[in-house]
Amino acid sequence: MTDPVAFISAPAKINLRLLVGPPRTDGYHPVDSLMVALDGLTDTVMVAPADVRRVMCPGVEEQANLAWHALDALEAAVGRSLPCEVTIDKHIPAQAGLGGGSSDAAATLHGANHLFGLGLSLQELELIAGRVGSDVPFFIRGGAQWARGRGEILSDATTPPFAALIVKPDIGLATANVYRAFDAVPAPESSSDHHVPHDFAGLVEWMRNDLWPAALHCAPELAQVAERLIDEVGAHATLLCGSGSAVAGLFPTRAEAAAAAARCPEAIAVVTPHTET
Repeated sequence: MTDPVAFISAPAKINLRLLVGPPRTDGYHPVDSLMVALDGLTDTVMVAPADVRRVMCPGVEEQANLAWHALDALEAAVGRSLPCEVTIDKHIPAQAGLGGGSSDAAATLHGANHLFGLGLSLQELELIAGRVGSDVPFFIRGGAQWARGRGEILSDATTPPFAALIVKPDIGLATANVYRAFDAVPAPESSSDHHVPHDFAGLVEWMRNDLWPAALHCAPELAQVAERLIDEVGAHATLLCGSGSAVAGLFPTRAEAAAAAARCPEAIAVVTPHTET
C-alpha cells in the first residue's frame, strides 16, 4: 500500500448534447453525447485500508452501490482481494441525471488504485470502469468528452464557457423508466452535428437532450420547473440533466448564475465546467 487513506473528489456532470438511438440487440441504447464534468457540485469519496470490504453511503445499501461493483470489477481485473473501507460524503442527489453514483464508482477505482499501489493506467481503469456502468469511464477521464456507444467510447472535446443553476425537484427519475418511455414516444430527428459552438449564444441553440420528451412523460411537472427557470429566474435556456429529474438553467457566467440563485431557493448548486483532464 501507499498512503493510508485516499480522498477523491467525485464531480457531477451535465450532458450538453445527448442524442439517443433505438435499442441495440443487447438492450442498450446507443448514445452520442457531449459530457462535461462540473465544479460546484461534488461528492467526496474516502478509500481506506480495512480487514473486510465496507462501502458506506447514506441511503444506499452496500452491495447496491456502484462503488461496490467497481471494487468487484477491480478485484477481478487484478486477480486479488482489495479489502478497503469506502466512505461517500454525498452531495449529488440520486435519480437526478447528474451521474453521482457513476462518479463515486470512478472515484473508488482511482482511490483503490492509489491505495494499493496497483499502478493501473487511465486506459486500464477505463476498461474496468466500462464493466461497472455506462457513465463510469467518463468519470475516470473527466473534463469534456464525446461519449459514444453506450457511453464507453470517449474522445476529448472542448466547450465554450458557461454556468448553470441546477434545480432538482422532489421527484426522482429512474434511468430505466425514462428509457422505457423513450421507446414509447416518437423517435427524435437524427443529427450528426458534432461542431461544438465557440460561444455561449451558439451553445444555447445547439445543445439538445433527446430524453426530454420521455422525462416529461414520466414527470410532467418538469415543464413547470423549466418554465420557472426561464420566466422567473432569468435563465437563458434550460436543459434536462441526463435522464433527469434535475433541470439546468444556463447562463453565460458564474456571476450571473449566482445572482439568479437568489431568485431560486430550490436550486441545489451553481456549477461551471471542470475541463482539466
